[in-house]
Amino acid sequence: MKFGFYATGSGSASYEDLLSQVEYAEEAGFDTVWLRERHFHPDHQGRNFFSSPLVAAAYIAGRTERIRIGIASRILPLDHPIHIAEDSSTVDVISNGRLDLGIARVGENDLYQLAFGVTTEQSRGRFEEALDILLQAWTKERFSYNGQYYKTPEVSVYPKPIQKPHPPIYLVGISPQTLTFGSTRGFPLILAAAQTISVVRETQEHYSKALEEAGYKREDVVLPVNRFLYVAETNEQAVEETKEALTIFIHRGASVIRDFLFLPQGEITYDLLFNEVCIFGDPDYCIARLEKLKKEIDLRSLICTFNYYTIDHAKCRRSMERFVKYVMPHFENGC
Repeated sequence: MKFGFYATGSGSASYEDLLSQVEYAEEAGFDTVWLRERHFHPDHQGRNFFSSPLVAAAYIAGRTERIRIGIASRILPLDHPIHIAEDSSTVDVISNGRLDLGIARVGENDLYQLAFGVTTEQSRGRFEEALDILLQAWTKERFSYNGQYYKTPEVSVYPKPIQKPHPPIYLVGISPQTLTFGSTRGFPLILAAAQTISVVRETQEHYSKALEEAGYKREDVVLPVNRFLYVAETNEQAVEETKEALTIFIHRGASVIRDFLFLPQGEITYDLLFNEVCIFGDPDYCIARLEKLKKEIDLRSLICTFNYYTIDHAKCRRSMERFVKYVMPHFENGC
């Protein structure tokens, strides 16, 4: 099993706290650190790299040597695709070929699109054209483009990425159209943390079938699964330290994370999240839950969310350290 670290902020984290945590993830043997693009969330403040993930990725590249740097995801319609191509290639060069680029069509709410001058109705066309330009910018010496939303004279875009033909592309999205779009291109799909086991299993099966229909082998396309984790000294401590914090996090007004659960808000209780979404407990309990999850879904790549903006950073860091010391070795040893 491969392990990723989702570098989101915690209740008291500074940028330097997160950078230190990324360096620790590399030392501990995590395969990938993942960053995400978000905008206009006042509760995040300085605790996340969300507003400029590729800027943060470039700095992380300079502070690490081995760990891959994933963006999950860059919202393509919010910027010109040539800018995204240039910035992504620069990160790939600086990191010596360690970039994984996730792409998305829309942000968490309409404000994302409206603030950048893009309507939701335009987003799909812009997304598909932007990806086309991105791939041509990376792989062709010169190209021009004449689309509905983007028109580019013949240009050469530099630098070219280290990875050939280009950095791996991952897809983030839940709409049927987006899943069809991704499967026909063989893109790995990143499964959100805020999804019940049954939803993850159904999505994986649907997407794997679509991949096969498009001519890809499902075993060749690994679908990373993000999960909320909190490893405490005891199961009782895990519940005590997460119950109120997680409830506030899920039900806060600015959050649309509930949408990924496909449930009425009144049915989203802590007990449901504890049993079907989160892995909270002592090391032995977390190992047992992950072993059970491996039997229920395709879990070849696990992205771990250890940080919660409602929990103090020191507690989140200790949870991650317990995971590294007690949980990871169980799966690294082929169990």
